[in-house]
Amino acid sequence: MPPKTHHGPRYRPHIDGLRAIAVLGVVVYHFGAKWLPGGFIGVDVFFVISGFLISKSIYRELDNGTFSIADFYVRRARRIIPAFLAVSLATTILAALILFPNQLVEFAKSLVYSAFFLANAYFYSASDYFAPAAEEIPLLHYWSLGVEEQFYILFPLLAICCYRFSPRLMPAAVLLLGALSLIAAEWMLSVDPAAAFYLLPFRAFEILIGSVLALPGFPFSSDRRTAAGAVIAGVSVILGGMVFIDSSVPFPGVTALIPCLGAAAIIWGGERVTTAPARMLGSSPMLFWGAISYSLYLVHWPIVVFSKMVMPDIDPLVFLIGGCLASTALAWLSYRFVEQPFRHGVPVVSRKYVMPGSGAALTALVAVGLFIQAADGFPGRVQGSTQKMLSYLGYDYQSVFREGTCFLRPEQDVSQLDWKTCLPEVQLDVVIWGSSHIAQLYLGMESELDERKLTFGQITGSGCIPLVGYDNVGRPNCRALNDFALAYFLANPPSIVVMGGDLISDAGLLALLDASVDRLTEAGIRVVVLGPVPYFNRPVPIILASRIEKENRDTSSLGELNRESIIADEFMEKFYESDGGEYLSALRTMCPAMKCELQRGEKPLHFDVVHLTDEGSRVYGRKIIDSILQPEE
Repeated sequence: MPPKTHHGPRYRPHIDGLRAIAVLGVVVYHFGAKWLPGGFIGVDVFFVISGFLISKSIYRELDNGTFSIADFYVRRARRIIPAFLAVSLATTILAALILFPNQLVEFAKSLVYSAFFLANAYFYSASDYFAPAAEEIPLLHYWSLGVEEQFYILFPLLAICCYRFSPRLMPAAVLLLGALSLIAAEWMLSVDPAAAFYLLPFRAFEILIGSVLALPGFPFSSDRRTAAGAVIAGVSVILGGMVFIDSSVPFPGVTALIPCLGAAAIIWGGERVTTAPARMLGSSPMLFWGAISYSLYLVHWPIVVFSKMVMPDIDPLVFLIGGCLASTALAWLSYRFVEQPFRHGVPVVSRKYVMPGSGAALTALVAVGLFIQAADGFPGRVQGSTQKMLSYLGYDYQSVFREGTCFLRPEQDVSQLDWKTCLPEVQLDVVIWGSSHIAQLYLGMESELDERKLTFGQITGSGCIPLVGYDNVGRPNCRALNDFALAYFLANPPSIVVMGGDLISDAGLLALLDASVDRLTEAGIRVVVLGPVPYFNRPVPIILASRIEKENRDTSSLGELNRESIIADEFMEKFYESDGGEYLSALRTMCPAMKCELQRGEKPLHFDVVHLTDEGSRVYGRKIIDSILQPEE
């Protein structure tokens, strides 16, 4: 039997079923289901559901003259705060036990912002190509809570203003704001994709779609066939989006309309009449997942993060099944013993204590976060050599890549390439072209070339895989940079172009790369395609710090090399064996027998999961250029 669910003014079981689809998509995706690459769109479905249910309540109470801001926030606090506090506290305890001091400080910063429901703003401000990977940030999923709660600070005020002047203003205001938000989101994708993802102005249209559906007098069909068709279509659209949308698709923007309109169709089709598809959504299993969906969303991501930290080489299938089961169990406990008692009124927590109690609890959470920061993550709990190794997580990489001059940041366009430094006005012997994965080899390559009296050039940009004619999601300036690079090489042919270094496992993308190789080869240029550089399961300083704490002196990559880089290397090598192009395996060059050197003396060779320190660049850049200039016979 499903857990008992609060029905409110009117219970809609098909919406709990919709919640189930949304949360299961998100959870399964986060636990590594590659067959569901668009599972993340479940969050967008949640936005529409939230907009519909909460806006409907606001409109109804405004129509009745009973709406109260204070009552509204009491209900929001009962719904959101208890489980949020419980999960945040449990996550903080685990973070203190698992994270190293500098990681714990970063966690504490996110905890403070999350307590103010500003996690989305914090993660946007901290978003950077070299920032910690998502899998290293335990509270990253709180960004969506930030978006919602910021919306519900502003939307009730808008509704009150509209109703005060004329209720007829409400539909126009909601439609206008939704349209403006969608247009702004689509535009922002080409300017600052991280802002489009994290910030309210570019996500508001998703919630407002639900608000439009909730408008008084909105037409709903009473025809069972039409209603059933809408539900079926909505489910199909959402599931299709989860299967076919992936990280290469620009998102949110217009693409977010796929899950949002799918959710709207389901809500619309089940609102007036009950049909067989709606009853299926309201079946017991779906009601169970729907009822625990909020707690499940909260608990699953910390499990993803900490599991990968503690068991970096865990079998993917075990991770998927075990993670989903563990998340479900903890979510049910949270729902049963935290959400339900507080939401429906614990006797000792009367209405007048809800807001003061919530404020006090959130203040305590902020105090914990500030205390951890003031204590610098409690560095005394690790050895001095461990702390020194961990300091490389904040490594200043600018000189290694020549950032801002020859390696362009995401916001820089090709006009900001420093020609004199990156492309000297001489006949160039070797030029590298690509992303940070090849830019990081600059120090070692250039020093080796200098010794050989050879000249060196560099055209690289953040996330800019050398694919001409390709729009890189998240890096809108890359297309122009790559167009420039190809044109420059054809007009000023260097002796050798080294391109690549990236993990490419898609045949279409590899064909696009090869098209550029062909054009350069036809111009008489020797082209070397460099395979993917090594990826590790964890940041190298973390790997080495963990071994220092365990008094393990092994400085190789044993058990830490990511499978995907190996698979991509094999895929690319087979492609160029049949194509006849010149391919150099960075993996085999840098990691003989798939065993990579991680440390020289006291210095790590990488500062994260893939990027090199200056020492690493000198070691591996020289190896790569030696292999290029002295290829095996």
